[in-house]
Amino acid sequence: MLPKVVPWIPPCRVYTDNKEIAVSRRNICIGSGLVLCSLYVVFASTVALTTYTLNSIANTPTYIGLSIETFTSDQFNIPVMVLLQENTAFNQCHIKISDETLSLGELLYQECADDACAAQYMPLANKLWTLVGQAFAIIDKFDQTIFQLHNQTIHVQHINNLSGWNKATAQYYIEGYNMAITCMVRRASFHVEGRDESTVDSLAFCSERVYDPNWMCENEVGKDVNTYAIQMSKGNVSYIGVTKRSEVYMNPGAIAKFTEGDYGPISLKTIPTIDEYEHGNLQAIAPWDVLPAGDCSTYNHETKLGWLLQIEGQVTLIWKCDFPMITNSIVLWCIVFYLATIQRIFLPNSGFCTIPVYMSKSLVGIAVLVIAFWSNGDLQTLSTFIYQNASFGLTRYALCGPAQLASIVAIMTGTLIQMWFTPRIVTQTWILLIFSSINWILVFVLEYFVFPVQSTNIVSECGLATSSNCFVFSAIPNTKYISAIVSGSVVVIGIVVVYIHNCSADDGLVVPPTNSVLRYFKVTNITDIATTAKGCVHISEKDILELDEGILIVKNMLHVSPRTMTRSNYVFYGLIYYCLPTRWLKRYYSNMVGTILTIHIDANTITRISSYQSLDEINLENVNSLRGYLS
Repeated sequence: MLPKVVPWIPPCRVYTDNKEIAVSRRNICIGSGLVLCSLYVVFASTVALTTYTLNSIANTPTYIGLSIETFTSDQFNIPVMVLLQENTAFNQCHIKISDETLSLGELLYQECADDACAAQYMPLANKLWTLVGQAFAIIDKFDQTIFQLHNQTIHVQHINNLSGWNKATAQYYIEGYNMAITCMVRRASFHVEGRDESTVDSLAFCSERVYDPNWMCENEVGKDVNTYAIQMSKGNVSYIGVTKRSEVYMNPGAIAKFTEGDYGPISLKTIPTIDEYEHGNLQAIAPWDVLPAGDCSTYNHETKLGWLLQIEGQVTLIWKCDFPMITNSIVLWCIVFYLATIQRIFLPNSGFCTIPVYMSKSLVGIAVLVIAFWSNGDLQTLSTFIYQNASFGLTRYALCGPAQLASIVAIMTGTLIQMWFTPRIVTQTWILLIFSSINWILVFVLEYFVFPVQSTNIVSECGLATSSNCFVFSAIPNTKYISAIVSGSVVVIGIVVVYIHNCSADDGLVVPPTNSVLRYFKVTNITDIATTAKGCVHISEKDILELDEGILIVKNMLHVSPRTMTRSNYVFYGLIYYCLPTRWLKRYYSNMVGTILTIHIDANTITRISSYQSLDEINLENVNSLRGYLS
């Protein structure tokens, strides 16, 4: 007996004995709707992962490690309100202090907003630096004894940034002599060894250095050079002692030992300082070196940038975020994953994507998007800080903010385009996919690669009373809105592209009003419920025009079994039923749920018959045999 000739088999169909047999579509082809769903699941998972990572450091002290700021990398520009510079002279003599209120803290904490204030403060600064220079005479075994000679004329150049937490520095020199003494005022905590009581005060740390005729603020010396500590408090001048520079420089958190002072052996350590950014949005708290090195060779008087410090510190970060997004990210992921599961089980071959359609009917996605943009300034503050302090090795946190925002924007791109065309469903799923991807790339590149580079540190008013140095990032007031504008423009372009494609996609296919889907929707034209017929209309082997069954989701309906259609609200129960492992559990669960309203389908055609059926009666196990089209 000769075998029968089997006709050509089109995609997603198999014929035997000239009878069409539906087969499992999941092994044959994948629709563009499932592709877009899969992409959105990746984006939603990215949002969840990045939010979890950011939440681990939000609103809590986080130790981030050793910070090394040098003159050439990870630069720290000292905040300058008004630059005070002066050159004066005095004769070395016995110290006489008539004002019992004088303290070196006057050099450390003075703040001025204009030149008039600085000019008024100048005489006091000259007097304080003169007294420090006269204190050289009380130091035993001083490296440069010429600075201790009675009636020796000593010149002093000094500089101050007058920001309220100052780096007051001075160079003492003698005309024609090649050595100088440089001093910087720093706050420190110290106590006499053997005693528990500690003193916190402002001290002048001084060392010999080759005279620099072009001096501005430089004080770097070798690590084996002696460093002398001088105290002036309430009109009293005391010599704290001497130690090597290595004890107080590039040695953060260590306790330095000072000897040969007025009080005997002294243990001295730094006072942690707080650098504040964006009015307290971010704080970097660290016990820095007792004494840093300064350099002003690149200082720009117009921008007030270039007074650099070379310093190390053990930094703890406090990043404040008003909207950590942890709840929002969980809700978003659950919605996306649930809708993607529906797509995978019931609409694997459909050209329509469930996620943008269902999210366009809810304000959840819009709320998440608005909160993400509203808190973008917080994320940009963190990213910019990490960019400026690359030595911390916090790249993973810098990536999280841009990836989180880009993923939320990408998911909402398709949703917003679909929302614009509601109540019609967007047939061009490929347009949603392309523009979602474009928006993700644009937002991520802007937030990670472009915006952090734009900012410089600008001195600002402190938002917190405990802060030492206070800055704002120059670009953030503008850049925190740019991603919203750019991504919104991409959405508008996507909408325009859909319109253009609608006009050019007419392929002459006209779905007859007798189509059961059109009759169910009570319309006569496919464009009343979809943006275009192209992509959702299929011609069967019997020359019958059929519609992609995914179009039903625009009315919250799903084709769930060969003979049943029901509302998407009930599909949740069907998913649980579908995933149960044993027949007994399925039957038990079906009895527990009860019946749900269904619409009957006969020969791939929606009928006018409806009834209440249990999950067992719906026959969800045969969901894989759905053809994907309705006539």
